[in-house]
Amino acid sequence: MTRHIAYAAGARSDYGIVRPYLKNLSQAEGVDLEILVTGSLLSREFGHAVNRIEEDGLPVGCRIDIDVDPAGSEAVLHSMALAMDGFGRHFASHLYDLLILLGDRYEMLSVATAAAMSRIPILHLHGGEATFANADEFIRHSITKMSLFHFTATEAYRQRIIQLGESPDRVFYLGALGAENALHFDEVKVDTRLRQLTETPYLLVLFHPETLTGDDPKEQTAALLEALEEIDVPPVFLGTNADAGGGIIRRMIRDFTDEKTGARYFENLAPDAYHYLLKHALCLVGNSSSGLIEAPSLETVTVNIGHRQDGRVRGSSVIDVPCKKEGIVSAVRRVISGGEAVAFENPYYRPEAARNYTETTLRLLDRLQTEPLAKVFYDIPMP
Repeated sequence: MTRHIAYAAGARSDYGIVRPYLKNLSQAEGVDLEILVTGSLLSREFGHAVNRIEEDGLPVGCRIDIDVDPAGSEAVLHSMALAMDGFGRHFASHLYDLLILLGDRYEMLSVATAAAMSRIPILHLHGGEATFANADEFIRHSITKMSLFHFTATEAYRQRIIQLGESPDRVFYLGALGAENALHFDEVKVDTRLRQLTETPYLLVLFHPETLTGDDPKEQTAALLEALEEIDVPPVFLGTNADAGGGIIRRMIRDFTDEKTGARYFENLAPDAYHYLLKHALCLVGNSSSGLIEAPSLETVTVNIGHRQDGRVRGSSVIDVPCKKEGIVSAVRRVISGGEAVAFENPYYRPEAARNYTETTLRLLDRLQTEPLAKVFYDIPMP
């Protein structure tokens, strides 16, 4: 019997994280896998990264354009409405045995809602986490409540999902795929021009908006760029995400790169190229979750700026600083000086994560043959 699985992908980072896992599923006996593509993956402005999926030979089941515009909350709500309508129509004629969703992006909340209303079972990855400064916080927990099964990156996150009323036998602590993926990039696939970048020191910079703090993305980006002006190491920037305020950050960074000697900008990189640059960078500067989850595996220090990752588990190789020029300059110079010993333990790493994700998913497909889709709220005994 063939089981039909779908993975909904809305951003380059989301796809990069699950890529080995999806390849494993696509090769499993009796599994028909489709990738449902939406969000910034279909946007020319964000590099049209759907090409990465096609290059990997994974089947694209649908493309739902949601008119991504990171100008502000109104534009984001418009995109969410388009996603809800587009996926609702798709699910009306494509009833999957399982839909896999990752994380906390706004377009995934619309996808989850459409799937849940269509009685499609959802497996949620990276639930239970906390990011207090962003709308991701409540989006992630909302997706959790619409999902039947859960794979978490740490045991603490597993416990939080159970606290949300999810049955313990449906919540699995398997580690973070990204923490393992980072160790297995293929240097042969990295473009020669990118490899040449690593011949001299550089900072890798990845900066996104904070969507709940009320802090001005223009002022925050200005503080980051002023700090980089004072550091005598060229920055290599990667494109920001499609959250509200991201357009402002992107424009300011592009203008900075055009004027700053030695600075480079890449809107999109394949996972192998990204991990290659991350491994060889002096440090990762910014506020991406990659700095907490992937950088420690590659023994790269992270200078984590501001509040975007507040609430997430982190190792000691992550240096937290406020989004102020002085703090950023001081932290980066500490890393460059190399005078301090750094422990690179990674709380997100578990061996064989991709294999365990795959095998557990296949077991869950068997369980779905007999388990009801309706959930009972799991009450934790109170003292």
